[in-house]
Amino acid sequence: MVWVFIFLIATFTPDRQLDINNARFEDIRQLPVDSVTAQQIYQYLLLYGRLNSIYDLLQIPGITPEKLKELKPLIYISRRDWEEHQEENLLRIQRRLASEDGPSKAVVEDWQDLLVDPLNINRATVDDLLMLENVSLLDAVAVVKYLKGGGKIESRRDLASRVDGLSTYGYRGMRHYVKFTDQARQDRWRGNYRIKFETSPGWDVVVDPSEFAAALKTIATDTAEFRQAGFTNEEIEFFRQRLNAESTYRAQMRNEATARHRLRLRWGDKLHFGGWVGQKLYEPGVIGDVKGYMAVDELGPVKRVIVGDYRLALGQGILLDNDVELLPRVYNRREGLFGDLNENLGFGMRGAAGTVRLGRAGFLGFFSRAKRDAILNPDSSVNWFIISTPRYPTFKDVLQETNTGGNLKFDLSGLGFLPVGTRIGASVLSSRMSRNFQPEARFLDLPGDAEVLNDPNYLRLDTGRTKMFYGADFRTAIENFSLEGEVARQQRGGNAYLVKARTQYDYLYVNVLYRRYDVNYVNHYNRGYCEELRFENTTLEKPYRLIDPAFTALAEFPMPKAEEGVMVETRYQISRAVTITRAYLDVWRNLAWGSDNCRVQGEVEYRPVFGVRLRFKQKVQLRENPKQAVPTHSLSLESTLRAMLSLSNWDYLTTEVRSGRTMLTPTMEYGDEASINGDFIAVQWEHNFSPHFSGELGVATWRSAGMSEWLFEDNTIDFVDGQGFKWYLALTDQISEHLLFYLKFRHKISDFPHTGLANNEGVHYGDGTPVSDFVSRESRFNVSMQLDFLW
Repeated sequence: MVWVFIFLIATFTPDRQLDINNARFEDIRQLPVDSVTAQQIYQYLLLYGRLNSIYDLLQIPGITPEKLKELKPLIYISRRDWEEHQEENLLRIQRRLASEDGPSKAVVEDWQDLLVDPLNINRATVDDLLMLENVSLLDAVAVVKYLKGGGKIESRRDLASRVDGLSTYGYRGMRHYVKFTDQARQDRWRGNYRIKFETSPGWDVVVDPSEFAAALKTIATDTAEFRQAGFTNEEIEFFRQRLNAESTYRAQMRNEATARHRLRLRWGDKLHFGGWVGQKLYEPGVIGDVKGYMAVDELGPVKRVIVGDYRLALGQGILLDNDVELLPRVYNRREGLFGDLNENLGFGMRGAAGTVRLGRAGFLGFFSRAKRDAILNPDSSVNWFIISTPRYPTFKDVLQETNTGGNLKFDLSGLGFLPVGTRIGASVLSSRMSRNFQPEARFLDLPGDAEVLNDPNYLRLDTGRTKMFYGADFRTAIENFSLEGEVARQQRGGNAYLVKARTQYDYLYVNVLYRRYDVNYVNHYNRGYCEELRFENTTLEKPYRLIDPAFTALAEFPMPKAEEGVMVETRYQISRAVTITRAYLDVWRNLAWGSDNCRVQGEVEYRPVFGVRLRFKQKVQLRENPKQAVPTHSLSLESTLRAMLSLSNWDYLTTEVRSGRTMLTPTMEYGDEASINGDFIAVQWEHNFSPHFSGELGVATWRSAGMSEWLFEDNTIDFVDGQGFKWYLALTDQISEHLLFYLKFRHKISDFPHTGLANNEGVHYGDGTPVSDFVSRESRFNVSMQLDFLW
């Protein structure tokens, strides 16, 4: 037996290691393992295609920690070719957009930029690390404490094994975006260019030309209703001309295609530039929206200066975050100053901003003057901002906003008993408009119909031309516990608070978050944690209740509803086979109405064997819906089952089934239809044709009886209604080291049954024939292409 062992060691040694990922079964048999274990290793490689780490061997029966220690010097883990280049990861990060409570598009763009120019982790600050994917304050503090203690991180293995307190998720979020030395580059100029073309961009709010026609007919036939509501002839004519202009614009949109060009250039490590051009083929002119910036980094005490278009996020985002997206139920935030190369229409800042660091103190100042889209009243005052796609000419650039402000922060790490990562800050924001704001519900709400726009979330909007906000924020981390928060106050307005805490261990984390936004805290740059948008679930969602159906875009305005609530969230790996992937409870109150709501959601994953994962998710939501007389209640139940299989050659198969139902309070309006429901089934298959060429095929079918559903695709979330079927095919090809191509085809067919119409006596079509039940069909075929060129 001793001679056999000596022979095996002589066969594979530290100087002559076995490339296990490309090994034959005969090669594996020469390792110091028995024949059964060798067969298990070979079967694992056939199933998964490769080992990503030497520690993957521990998943194989027969490999103990002692045996792993014996095998380590004999085995070499080769890397896939594409892992040597970060270009392929550009589209991997875009897939993060297709996840529940995922990051915004602006954050994904920042991550993609870091792939090209990674962060030197040995010089990183807590703020730098918090920018990265899935990195918590505790993870960032753990790395900085290790570096402050004299440690140095020279590889990913060091990062994973030497930093105490760094979670698995934190490590995975850092590894693609960091480097370990400041290696000098011979090419001083480097950058990347992207062109993205879409035949249909998938607008959130689409107004059909027939809805404008119906609105024009209403204002012509119900003139008496308008006059009774106090409208003058001039005001009625104002809305008639407005609807005519929008109807004409919408009818002429024969082509919804868009093309977006983005260019990033960097000279050395301190100077970089960016440019963005958006082309809308349904608008006249070759060039549409244009954005650009120039930035200087790390110039003495100056950390960053930007001139041009920029994005800015402070604290927890309740005083200032000018991202156009507000994603509900997102716990982690990323703050800082960035160049803005996104279609951030309505909130983009244009001017200059800079950050200076002197010892423990840091100061950020900014100035911006940019045009905004808004709804004008007949007297040329502003009713409210609006973010509409398409941008109707009646909204576009009718307002100019000037923003100034600053942020002062102090790093208190290591002062006395204060731990690393402790920081306090204070901020101020001043906004001045070129027009007077005068929100008036009567200029939005259709007079004489069954509903009235009486929601205090709209009625309590402020007036005037100027707004002033003050805020303070803090954070600290003690061992495996962190605490963060922000408070903001509006001059002549209300307050906003947000406090969150986190504790994490190797297999468990718990998040707790409290927030409160007063009804009269009206800050259009507030992107704090919330359950609902400010105008969501109001009359503003219903085009047939509004004078102008284009006003429904207000329902998507990214500002939290006035609410107060507590959220508790956890993830817990109970065993290798069972994991609670995410579970949370959120109890909140709509402060405008005093209505209470509750949302509970949990997902558990079971892995019966390696390569197979089953996930079951259950959501229960209790909602109190404010009404003019008596509030109603609803109970929503949603069950989802997902089966995920890892196949050979890194192929991946996912099947998802969901069933949802909402029970409503019976009313005269709904009759016996006291519930709505929706179901779907979806299948996705990812296949690698080669290490550089891959594809994803997805199919789905759904049935909705009044309840819309949302489905994941490769890099987006799609909302569906009615009854229908869709498929998509996405192809990714890394043509060369510097060229990456993405192509997607998508076909979606939706049927919308219109039933019960024959029971309406006296209702006829225009030619006099009685109305009968019918099914309308919408068929959309889209093509998306993206080309990334890096040098």
